[in-house]
Amino acid sequence: MEVANYCAVAGLSILFLLGYLVHLKENDIFSTKTIKRFQRLIYMMVVEIIIDCVFTLLEGHEIPSGLLHLIKSIELVINPILAFFVFSIFYDKKILKKDQIIKKIRVAMMIAIIATMALQVMMIFGQNVFFIDEDNLYHRGPLMPAYILFLLFMIAMLVFGIIIFSNKTQSIMKATLFSFAIVLVVGVALRIIFPKNNYDFLCMSVSILFLLIYYSHVTLRIDPLTKLLNRQVYTGLVEKVDYTTMIVIIDVNSFKQINDSYGHACGDQVLKDFAKIIVKVYGQYAYCFRTGGDEFCAILKPNVFDELLERTPHCDVYSMAEAFMERLDNSIAEYIENKDDGALLKNGVSQGYGIFYSSLSEIYTECNDMPLRKVIELADKRMYRNKELFKRKHPDSDEVYGSHKRIGVLYKPSTLVLVEDDERDT
Repeated sequence: MEVANYCAVAGLSILFLLGYLVHLKENDIFSTKTIKRFQRLIYMMVVEIIIDCVFTLLEGHEIPSGLLHLIKSIELVINPILAFFVFSIFYDKKILKKDQIIKKIRVAMMIAIIATMALQVMMIFGQNVFFIDEDNLYHRGPLMPAYILFLLFMIAMLVFGIIIFSNKTQSIMKATLFSFAIVLVVGVALRIIFPKNNYDFLCMSVSILFLLIYYSHVTLRIDPLTKLLNRQVYTGLVEKVDYTTMIVIIDVNSFKQINDSYGHACGDQVLKDFAKIIVKVYGQYAYCFRTGGDEFCAILKPNVFDELLERTPHCDVYSMAEAFMERLDNSIAEYIENKDDGALLKNGVSQGYGIFYSSLSEIYTECNDMPLRKVIELADKRMYRNKELFKRKHPDSDEVYGSHKRIGVLYKPSTLVLVEDDERDT
């Protein structure tokens, strides 16, 4: 590639990156730490592009070959560090302390970075990733395939880490994430096939755009306190649900007393801990939301209802719903027993559920025909009825923790009857 074209592609790539810096400066969605991590990544990319351009401009000229070797070595070391910087955008030190899988991925990436540095040192023993000939021209060495392998390994670990992040944040933008990875791999492939061009820089700068879109999407969807999906996503999903599903409304009992007695900081911690319990119980099967205050919701994902119903004895919808609610109660009890300040959740939660039957479902009948809006109202009423029962049975809720009767549902033609659990067979 001609030097002019080479510099033009580099300049265009830097222009993209500078545009992202302007966007980050005006960004009021990301946290300050996240913005700084993105900025660090972009600055490093700009430095790498400039270093590569300097090398290209100096290559073939009468200058010390050792200087050329140093410049190229710095560029090759920066590449895997860029992947590590992207990884650090999604995972800070707090998460690394708690998540062993992420910690192992980070360690593997650090080992890969050290390995790429070690490859540069191998020149002492006559084995090179690259070498500069007597005319000061760059050539690939016998260790270049190993370097490329480490680079691809870094990309694979990065994508794996982001997929885990995507699952934890219940992101649905898998295509955007896939595009980010594909553009990166294409950039590496172009550099391998055409070593004299720098289209990989253009690919890298475009991949950051996908990353910004993806991260913005995740940030706008999640509740900042609990990391569950927020009210806006809940409203949007409810408008689109056209499949048979179960909707569970959950409210923390006596939460106001927690705030009044122990302060809002303790109340926030209770909500964060309870969000983890909800994800533990429902995360594999449902979208989990914080819809406001101490109110939460779980909506089964497409096709999950039918799969779970088939595994339920006698295909009993009530038993399936009750199993979920009992599992949540048990998880709360386990939390109370194992956590020092778990007693703050001693009053448990109130739950209510409703079933929405799609007209396309095999179990759809006129008896269970109910608009989604009515199903949500039903779940909400059942939850509040359970809360009333709890208050009635445990007026001194500061001292008592225990399960209480929940309200069951019987569907009848043209009517909906609320009954207590011990009356549901009558």
